[in-house]
Amino acid sequence: MTDNVLSSEPVFAPSVAFRDETEPAGLIRRLSFLRNDLRKTKPLIHCITNPISINDCANAILACGARPIMAEHPLETEEITLSAKGLALNLGNITDARMQSMKISAAAACKAGIPFVLDAVGVACSHLRLSYARDLIRQSPPSLIKGNISELKALCGASSHAVGIDAGEADRITNETLPQTLSMLQEYAGKQHCTLLCTGAEDLVVEPQRVLGIKNGCPEMSLLTGTGCMVNVLAACFLTVGSPWEAAVLAVGLMGICGEASAKAPGPGSFRAQLLDALYGLSDQEFMERLRLDFLTP
Repeated sequence: MTDNVLSSEPVFAPSVAFRDETEPAGLIRRLSFLRNDLRKTKPLIHCITNPISINDCANAILACGARPIMAEHPLETEEITLSAKGLALNLGNITDARMQSMKISAAAACKAGIPFVLDAVGVACSHLRLSYARDLIRQSPPSLIKGNISELKALCGASSHAVGIDAGEADRITNETLPQTLSMLQEYAGKQHCTLLCTGAEDLVVEPQRVLGIKNGCPEMSLLTGTGCMVNVLAACFLTVGSPWEAAVLAVGLMGICGEASAKAPGPGSFRAQLLDALYGLSDQEFMERLRLDFLTP
C-alpha cells in the first residue's frame, strides 16, 4: 500500500494464498464495529512522530474520531503518555530529544498497560536507528511493529537493500520468496510477542500462527509524504478498541481504501485533502464492500 516499491502485478500468485469465505466476512464486520467504537470513545492518542508528517498525522486521528496530542519534550512525555489511551512512536527524522522521549514513553506505556505501536522508519538505512529500535523493543516491547519489508528484514537480522527509507527492489516479496519471508517474520513476531505490519504493494499483518494480506491502496499514495506515518497513528487509535491484529488490519485497510477513493484527484495537493475527507466520511458500507483480504499460508 505504501512505504514500498510499487508494482502493477499481483504480489502473490493464487497458489500461495487461500480465501476463507466466512472468516473474512466476520472480520470485516468486526472492523466496522471498531471504527464506530472509536468514534464513541474518542480516545486520546499520544504521538511522538517526525515533523515532516506531524500535522497530517494529527488530522488523520481527528478525522477518524480520536484526539491527538503530539508532545515530545523528554520532561513531559511520561505524564502525557499516562494520560492517553494509546501511543504511536515513529523513528523518522530522528533527533536526540525524540530518542530520549520515545524510550521514556514506551517504558511508561508498558508499565501502565497502554498499547503502543512502533514505526521502524529508516532502520534499514541507518545503524543508529537500527540499534536504537532494537534496544527500545527489548526494553519495552511494542504491541505492534510497523515497517516496510526492508525495515523488517533489518530488524530480523537479515540482509536488506533499502533505498533511504524506502524498501529496495531486491527485497521485494515474490511468489518464490514468500514462504521464507513469512517464516522469518512469523519467527520474529513470536520472539517479540507482538504483531507485525509489513507495508508494501500488498500489506501483510503477521503473527506467529497467522498472516493476512490486505490488497487495498493505489500508486498515488506514493506521491504524498507521510501516508505510512498516518497508518502508524491510526493503528495506535485502533489499538485502544481492538487487538493488535485488528488494529493493524483496520489501519492499513482503511488508509488503502481512502487512497483508492481519492485517486482521481488532479494532483497531490487535492489528493491530500480528499484523503482526509475520505478518512472522515467513508461509510461503513463502502468500507465493508471495498476491503480486500487474503489469509495466507507459508
